[in-house]
Amino acid sequence: MDNILNSSINDSVPPFQVRTSGMVRNMPYHSTPGTKEGDIMLTVFLGGQGFYHSAGRIQKIRRGMVGLVGPGNPGLLIADPKNPYTHLYCRFRGGYAVVLAGRILEKRKSRFFEYDKFAKLAETLKKMGHMNRSELPTEMGRRELLLSEALLMLDGKLEDTVQKNISTSTLRYYLEEGISKPTDLAEMAEYFSVSKATLCRQSRKCLGTTIQKYHEQIKMDWAKELLKLGLFPIKDVAMKLGYSDPLYFSRVFKDYSGKSPSEWMEDSSSS
Repeated sequence: MDNILNSSINDSVPPFQVRTSGMVRNMPYHSTPGTKEGDIMLTVFLGGQGFYHSAGRIQKIRRGMVGLVGPGNPGLLIADPKNPYTHLYCRFRGGYAVVLAGRILEKRKSRFFEYDKFAKLAETLKKMGHMNRSELPTEMGRRELLLSEALLMLDGKLEDTVQKNISTSTLRYYLEEGISKPTDLAEMAEYFSVSKATLCRQSRKCLGTTIQKYHEQIKMDWAKELLKLGLFPIKDVAMKLGYSDPLYFSRVFKDYSGKSPSEWMEDSSSS
């Protein structure tokens, strides 16, 4: 695919070197080579669409995709004039950057691919701002550090580190903090800085069940204690635990406890 796949680290150059960075938007007739000057181009697509032409093939590009194109036969990227793409870009080189890019391409098997954490990646590229220089830097700077973060994210190294923080205790702490809210996997995945799929896979290993069922169990344990106090009507207990429909709450509670909320309250007060 790209001749960078077999690249090795060159100790004579900095590990990461950014030549250009910025954003393309509101350009219906935009077209550009996949990369140039022997560099590697990283792009993150935020909206609209376009087409990547390479080796006689055309690939549709849309929101949520990431591009990583090396200097070998870079192809041509063209915006759709009716719905032009918006994308962030960073053109780079660097001893370790080249190795990481090759590794990412080897895993992805494509220069343009869907990436579920594209928004987080975009935030990293946005911090680079607009910059265009003819010469590559001889020392690492702020943009080079951001490039390293972006490539490590795509390579999965940052996610591997964060995954170590997903444990039974951290999951329970997060879910108890959100006891009054419905279970939101997307929000939870963002908190732990992993994809939703990774969150679900890792949490099942820790909890032995799904996040939704575990959160529901915590809510029902709390419901038993709140109902036992007898200080709140059933509908208020339901609201405190993130259930807007008291009837649905009552059904879930009975499934877990074998009794309705009112029966549980009566038994608790008489004991």
